[in-house]
Amino acid sequence: MKPTCFDLNDTQHEPSDEQLRALMEAVVEEARRRAQTAHEQLMARLQAEIAALHPNQPSI
Repeated sequence: MKPTCFDLNDTQHEPSDEQLRALMEAVVEEARRRAQTAHEQLMARLQAEIAALHPNQPSI
C-alpha cells in the first residue's frame, strides 16, 4: 500500500489512483466551499445595494 502523502512534482514515484481521487475530491470540496462563500458575499452586497437604492421598501 502506498503512503497517503505524495508530491505531485516527484517524477520518480507516481501517486496511486486512490491518492489522485482523494486529491481531486479535496479540490472539488474546496472549490464548492469557496464558491458558496463568494455567492453569499455577493448576495449580501446586492441586498445592501438594493436596500440603499430603495430605503422605504421592506427587505426580503
